[in-house]
Amino acid sequence: MCKSHLVLILTVAMAVSLSAFAESREDLVGSVTDVKGTVQVIRSGSELAVEKGTRLYASDVIRTDKESGVGIVLRDDTTLSLGASSELKMSEFEFKPNEGILGMTLSVAKGTLVYISGQIAKLAPGSAQIETPAGVAAVRGTELLVEVPAPKAEKKAEKAQ
Repeated sequence: MCKSHLVLILTVAMAVSLSAFAESREDLVGSVTDVKGTVQVIRSGSELAVEKGTRLYASDVIRTDKESGVGIVLRDDTTLSLGASSELKMSEFEFKPNEGILGMTLSVAKGTLVYISGQIAKLAPGSAQIETPAGVAAVRGTELLVEVPAPKAEKKAEKAQ
């Protein structure tokens, strides 16, 4: 293989690596600050154990077990606390304050979420939203508690165990 082909291959490989890094950095939503019990993150169809320091990305789903909980800090300094038997999806997260692009949508399928607003809610009130099976709340304040009961089928399964 001649030297010019090798240089071309290395240049292309570096460009692909850098664009993949930039994309993953762009999708970074936040990280886990505290874990109690067993917590999983579902990412691209795979289930991963969560521990302190785990990075969270757009479209991640975080699940806690019966006696578990997790603390999360997002890139805009939003603080989340997810209680036992909960499920949260990071549906949308845009934090580019220099470009005026701010937005966040969190989907709570079940369980308990404590939300303390960060920069997105402060800089663009109403652009932070929390979805539940019953509806959507636009967050304008600084603190919010969301409780979503487990679906009836899941409650029956828990009682049978």
